[in-house]
Amino acid sequence: MLKKIIICIVALTISPLYAFAKEDLPVPRWVSLNDEANMRKGPNTNASIMYHYQFEGYPMEIIRQIDGWRYVRDPLDGTEGWMSHILFNGARHVITSNKDISYGYKATNKSKIVAKLAFGVHGKILNCNSNWCYVAVNTNAKSSKMYLEKKNLYGVYAHEIID
Repeated sequence: MLKKIIICIVALTISPLYAFAKEDLPVPRWVSLNDEANMRKGPNTNASIMYHYQFEGYPMEIIRQIDGWRYVRDPLDGTEGWMSHILFNGARHVITSNKDISYGYKATNKSKIVAKLAFGVHGKILNCNSNWCYVAVNTNAKSSKMYLEKKNLYGVYAHEIID
């Protein structure tokens, strides 16, 4: 009896970590890579590798899903292909999308610029409201937290609110 209780507790503790792998989550949606990952031409491990990602936390947009496989789009170049669901986690990350400069602000009123960010800068979402995301950006072994306008980010939809 104790063994069954322990198994149930472990299962309940671990199950939220795998919620991102469920087939019934909305599509499209954003996820992030766990670690290194291969994008393939088809939804199986025998399919040709199109691209090898080496960036933990890289945001990918899931646009279709079948049988444990996700058809994804790379936000920077639009490349599309298949990846196994086990390669993703539910943590949310973004990449700056503005081709020129994106500005990071101390507050959403744009009163003080804390950073000028080039195209393709990576950050972890802490929260988002209707227009802004509060993001942690790591630079030179230092983490800076700043507000970035959603319209300048890949990895979050305009309608999303993230707490």
